[in-house]
Amino acid sequence: IYFSCGGTNICFRMSGTDQCSLGENKYTTVTKPKRKNSDKRKEKSRNAARSRRGKETEIFYDLSHQLPLPRNLCQQLDKAGIMRLCISYLKTKQLIPKKFDGVCIVNTDNHSKVALEAIVDSLYLKSLEGFVFVLSQTGDIVYLSENVSKYLGLLQIELMGQSIYEFTHPCDHEEVREQLADRPGICVNNKVREHQNFLLRLKCTLTDKGKTVNLKSAIYKVVQCIGHKEWIDSVESKTSPFRMPSSLFLVVIAMPIPHPSNIENLLDSKTFVSRHNMKMYFTDCDERIEELLGYKPSEVEGRSFYNFFHAADNEIVEKNLKDLYSKGQSVIGHYRFLARNGGYAWVNTEATIIYHSKTCKPQCIVCLHYMISGIE
Repeated sequence: IYFSCGGTNICFRMSGTDQCSLGENKYTTVTKPKRKNSDKRKEKSRNAARSRRGKETEIFYDLSHQLPLPRNLCQQLDKAGIMRLCISYLKTKQLIPKKFDGVCIVNTDNHSKVALEAIVDSLYLKSLEGFVFVLSQTGDIVYLSENVSKYLGLLQIELMGQSIYEFTHPCDHEEVREQLADRPGICVNNKVREHQNFLLRLKCTLTDKGKTVNLKSAIYKVVQCIGHKEWIDSVESKTSPFRMPSSLFLVVIAMPIPHPSNIENLLDSKTFVSRHNMKMYFTDCDERIEELLGYKPSEVEGRSFYNFFHAADNEIVEKNLKDLYSKGQSVIGHYRFLARNGGYAWVNTEATIIYHSKTCKPQCIVCLHYMISGIE
């Protein structure tokens, strides 16, 4: 074999004696490495890898069937999903260690015994006007009630174990961090439940027509979150030599704020509707305000909403109106609406900004006022 290198012609001559010649008939002996049986080695490596994958699959199969989920759902999970749900389940067990083990009641229809736990599970979601979720201090969704799909179109198993920050509006991330922040001395030393009340914009894949879209096309829905922080002390596990570390959880009931266009048939006699411009001046009002608070609609139209609530409630009203302008919806909870003939009534108000269908610019604000007390 001839080739040129740096102006010098070099010749390699290979033979069965493992010799080669370099230039001017000078020979150098090159020793070939002993050839190993690579085929057997590769086959052995493939068999070992196949065995590892088989054992791993068996382990994940067993893990998936330990989850409190229907078998058909377990079969749809990948390995990452199984690990997510297992970790969430362990954290949930740490948060809620007590169960209704062995507690039964008698069914009056057929006199059969029914586990109390099964009855509670079937009823508690029906009593809520929203869904339940639990967050760890790092923002992971530890638990989520299965009826979340009714409000957001997202499945429970898709969200559990995921970070809440992946499903909330980027502008709300800082508020979530504030809600999850540990304030020394409140939860740990005094064991006092610190109650939270805040608004979040969560991704929603449901359309107005009831159809479901892809997560990438999801819109944001405003939900009112009411809950408290729960501090769990470090405890020893009965089945493991390791101690469960102390943890802080945020337990929340999330209630979507209904759009005014969807609740016309749900208004009762203790509710009235008002319309405002973007500066919160009344432009229209329901006639029921006269029966409830003594005002005629013409007496409030053209006047500012700020003239009708108690001065001591200014802080809570201001905060919730800021949420309204930044998030599009808000709940002004438990403030005093002044009555025409003196006194006040406790009112809960749901406010929604109405946008133009073509320009998407804000047009007006519609408020639904729920009377929660008589005039005091």
